[in-house]
Amino acid sequence: MWKMRLPPAGDLNAQLNAALVHINGTVVYELSPEERQSIHDLYARYDEFYGEPHHTLNPEALNACRNALHDAYGQVQVSGRLSTMRARLLDAAPECPFCGAAPATTLDHHLPKDDYRSLSINPRNLIPSCQPCNRAKGTLEPVAGEGIIHTYFQTLPEETFLVAQTSYADGTLVVSFSVDEQVAPPPLSERLTFQIGRLKLDDRLAKSINTFLFELKPGLELLRDIPDPREFIKNHLLKAGVSFDRSFGLNHWKAAVVRGLAACDSFLDDPWSYLDNEAVFMAELDEEVLL
Repeated sequence: MWKMRLPPAGDLNAQLNAALVHINGTVVYELSPEERQSIHDLYARYDEFYGEPHHTLNPEALNACRNALHDAYGQVQVSGRLSTMRARLLDAAPECPFCGAAPATTLDHHLPKDDYRSLSINPRNLIPSCQPCNRAKGTLEPVAGEGIIHTYFQTLPEETFLVAQTSYADGTLVVSFSVDEQVAPPPLSERLTFQIGRLKLDDRLAKSINTFLFELKPGLELLRDIPDPREFIKNHLLKAGVSFDRSFGLNHWKAAVVRGLAACDSFLDDPWSYLDNEAVFMAELDEEVLL
């Protein structure tokens, strides 16, 4: 979640050839040597600016071919001539880096392809994502230093900044996410907070949190019959947070949730009102599937 390793740029000339020449040899657009060099320079500039919007990323030297490059994104689809690029990028994402709750099945253009047409098939401008996150990002206008962070280039603190604030009463759990400004000071905290809101993570993760905590129930169940299990439950949750840090990287929502619960006195006093109801819900859901 949040960050992915920068993908290799690959063989740019081979990518351009595959994008602009049909398998039977028919040329869609014949790049001049000058245009080809300008694309190389453009990709290097994109890296130099860490994928942030900049007027030089729409060079006039590519005016004649920018629409052909824009349309070439169709070749990145499943049956296209650049489908191996698509597969390579998606295979590198164990989950959607924006939400961490769904598989990455689409590629999102960090800088929109309609605004930055010459970058439409740049692999470092293509971010694996799930459909809901891709749609939520939508037509967001790119502004330098604002908006959704760049999954490949953004530098993040090597500390925990994602906080899950929990409200628990009568067996009902509500979780909302925020950013610790002591760890991620402005303007980074403002950008991360915007991302949480834009992608509606509080609402979209609610069901995932229910499923996730139900999966944790067997471990917690072992503590049910211990006299005064409160501290044991708290320690169990904190250890789970450390484990999730190792498994998913820092600031995954799962680690934030268990830490939030470990700090929630009302949940520690009686987690079973929630967990037992969740078990009933899952049983009813299974019965519906069987029917």
